[in-house]
Amino acid sequence: MHIMTRETAVSTQTPSFSHRLKAWLAELRDVKWAWVVFPGIAVAFINVIIIGTIISLYASFLSVEFQSPEATAEAVGQGATLIGTYASPVVQFLATIWVAYLVCKRQGTAVTWYGLLIGIVSGTAAALQVALFAGVPLHFFFDLTLLTFFPAPMFAGWIGARRSQKVLAVQQRVYLASQAIAHAPTPQAIVNAIGEHLATANVHQIGLWEILLQGAGGRPTAVSLLAAWTAKQDDTWQPGLQLTADTTGSLDRLAPDKSLQIKAMELPAAEKQSWETLGARSALLIPLVTPTGSWVGLLTVTSPASGGLSRSSEQDFVTIAAQVALVLDNLRLVAQAKETAVLRERQRLAREIHDTLAQGFTSIVMHLEAAEQALPTDQATTERHLDQARTTARDSLAQARRVVDDLRPELLESTPFDQAINRVVEQWAAHSGVTAEFRVTGEIQPLHPQVEVTLLRSSQEALANIRKHAQANTACVTLSYLGDTVILDVEDDGVGLAQQKTAPDGLTSGGFGLVAMQERVTQLGGELFVESEPGEGTTLSISLPIVSEVSS
Repeated sequence: MHIMTRETAVSTQTPSFSHRLKAWLAELRDVKWAWVVFPGIAVAFINVIIIGTIISLYASFLSVEFQSPEATAEAVGQGATLIGTYASPVVQFLATIWVAYLVCKRQGTAVTWYGLLIGIVSGTAAALQVALFAGVPLHFFFDLTLLTFFPAPMFAGWIGARRSQKVLAVQQRVYLASQAIAHAPTPQAIVNAIGEHLATANVHQIGLWEILLQGAGGRPTAVSLLAAWTAKQDDTWQPGLQLTADTTGSLDRLAPDKSLQIKAMELPAAEKQSWETLGARSALLIPLVTPTGSWVGLLTVTSPASGGLSRSSEQDFVTIAAQVALVLDNLRLVAQAKETAVLRERQRLAREIHDTLAQGFTSIVMHLEAAEQALPTDQATTERHLDQARTTARDSLAQARRVVDDLRPELLESTPFDQAINRVVEQWAAHSGVTAEFRVTGEIQPLHPQVEVTLLRSSQEALANIRKHAQANTACVTLSYLGDTVILDVEDDGVGLAQQKTAPDGLTSGGFGLVAMQERVTQLGGELFVESEPGEGTTLSISLPIVSEVSS
């Protein structure tokens, strides 16, 4: 796995000033004026409330200091004038920044226009306040004097808009990183998404580590690098790189609910050298923990700068870490599922080979042995057994090809299920010489393909066991539809199980037949029963739900 490096940005032609001006003016059409007028007026009310509160507190203080009401009133008037002259513009400026920031952050578009227009409305409101409380004629403010109230609040609105743009840009980067991580198919894709969207100028490496050993509380004591993103090619950051608590003591200080920012200059000599060997003078260690509290890995963000990451940058990485933990855990579960699927496929192939090829080979051997015995004296019998052996060999070859293709049994591809069972019984009776019949009870219902395959294979296996072991004269296969359940019964009048040679499954000398049947039936949520009495035959019964939760 190769370490990915940051791609060099492709230069593009800078838009002309006229183009940018047109685009900026076009944004004016997106402005919602209610979000300009009311916030601008709100700035004026905020100013009045704050300044009024300050004047009230000042007046309360003076009323205690001065015993004379006349002196108090005069001092309050002077103080109110000073507060209104110097404090009110400051309060209005700060309130405009705050209100413009909130509005622009909420709207997300045309933020510069919102900031400037809110500043104009708040400046107009401030002028009207001065006219109202100072007794200045209103017409005096509707000339060039009014323009003196606009620059400061417009500048304040622009500051609020710029601040909101930065916050929105960060939110956009976090969103894009989140989207890329959600669709990341590998650990390398995860760190690439983080690096491309969230890495700042002083971030040089981002590492994703798996936990090799855990100590108290699940805290990692040894980690191995799964994947790394680097701003510059760095051969030291290769998958398989390991850190241990012996050389990297910071691992012992990790807590599942808190990131850890370290600076190499403040670490013991051994750990300092360990980090500096990796080109890092500071690092951010973020535990990757699922909502259930399981440690799934460690995310590291390193920098050659000794001062570490800013608080806002650290928060961005911490925000995305929760999703990284979920995606990494999901990738682990997917890998386990693939391994389980491979194991199940092996088991399926083993069952298919046993149910088809093994039975076919057994039949071929039996026919060849019978032909060999009849060869010296009975030419017709010999030819009949050879023909049946040849036919069985061809059928087995066709079945082998279908097993490889993972298709349903050919019989079910071309024949309704109940007729397929009936044909199996007829063919078995013809080859074995045992009288057999097939019966259906209840109203026939459609079955899941895997239910059909399981019942077909089970009937073949049960009949094969009767032929090999039961010494039966008659057999009966019954398919019963009972509400939401389908039942397959295979009965014979043979010697029963007591005279069987001891075998793991009690039915086949190979020890696999009944086990394979049991696995098939259990996987589909059904049950298998075997009843037998010495000298009174054997009954095998399988019940399966018609609507089955088939395991993949």
